[in-house]
Amino acid sequence: MKNTLTQRLVMGLLALFLLSYVGYQAWRYFTSQYKTETVYTYTVAETAGITGIALREEQLLDDWIGKGVATYLTSDGTKVSNGTAIAEVYRSEKDAENVRMVRELSHQREQLEKAQDPGTTSYAHTDVLNRQIFSELGGIIRQVDGNSFSQLSGGADNLLLLLNTKQVATGKQSSFAGEIERLESEERYYSSQIKEEPETITAPRPGYFIRTIDGLEGKADLENLDELLPDDLARLMNTPVKTNSTRVGKLMLGHNWYFAAAVPEEDVSKYREGALVTLDFHLSGTSPVEAVVWNVNKDQEKGGAVVVFRSDYINEALVNLRTAQADVKFKSISGLRVSSSAIRFEGIQKGVYIIRGEKLAFRPVDVLYEGAGFVVCREANPEAEPDCLQQYDDVVIEGAQLYDGKPA
Repeated sequence: MKNTLTQRLVMGLLALFLLSYVGYQAWRYFTSQYKTETVYTYTVAETAGITGIALREEQLLDDWIGKGVATYLTSDGTKVSNGTAIAEVYRSEKDAENVRMVRELSHQREQLEKAQDPGTTSYAHTDVLNRQIFSELGGIIRQVDGNSFSQLSGGADNLLLLLNTKQVATGKQSSFAGEIERLESEERYYSSQIKEEPETITAPRPGYFIRTIDGLEGKADLENLDELLPDDLARLMNTPVKTNSTRVGKLMLGHNWYFAAAVPEEDVSKYREGALVTLDFHLSGTSPVEAVVWNVNKDQEKGGAVVVFRSDYINEALVNLRTAQADVKFKSISGLRVSSSAIRFEGIQKGVYIIRGEKLAFRPVDVLYEGAGFVVCREANPEAEPDCLQQYDDVVIEGAQLYDGKPA
């Protein structure tokens, strides 16, 4: 009786042990010991907002408008050479208006003469003219949509010439003799009203013409931009702007210009000298411009820094830029996104553990970017590096005592 009870007790304990062991193995089989995530490709493009000032090597023109009236022959941002006509100064507004009318009438007349020229119309085919008309019209529409109005007058002139040429080529208009005669008569009238010919002002040297003068010309030493600190920049940006100059304008010398901005201490690490970035000033008709981080001038005493960007892109809006806000768009980085908690070390080698079959496998990684709670790693070629981290791998982000080859 006693032996039977003992046997039952032993058998019960053995059955309990077997049941517990099977349950543990089943739990282990269906429940992972590690928390994992799947690796995907990811692109990060960081942006920072800054406020700064545009700096250029500028030369004020010696010519003065005085009490006269200036008519500009060159638009802002136009590249000029020595002797290029920049402006005309008239004694009175009436003379300026009369000269403008003469030139406008002369241009209209020349357009009509060209449209009816046998050398133009004899080779004009309707299909070709139609294609040219629609092409010119499409170009005008694109310029309007892009807020780029500087070249509109040229497109409008070409379109009008094509339409007039088509009128003659198709026989709807034999000639424009009557209109040409009327324009010539008006030209003679306005010419007779001009009291005094204007004084022509020319460029003294090569450069890019700018008509606006703000009093900040030459205030910064471009040869020593690497010494510009936040306090210096603040004084420069607080300099009163001059708005009532009677000079004709100035020249931007060279094709490089700079944009200097102060950045707080916590953002200084984002800027690396020599790095390529994009500056977006949100100017109408102007796309973001490429620039290089030229200087990062750290203030060792007060913290923060002045970051100086250099660009060589020039247009009418940018040459008139002075104090402005901009978004700095850093070069985008693409790779494999991994949570920061997945990063481990085997010796000095940085990497992650992935689940490969029923075991853990260590995969070295090359971190390209560190973000908030994640990193972006270089995506290697599996054919060249068979043991590299790949997209769709399951990476261990929680787990202890990990090692290569450990049962998963």
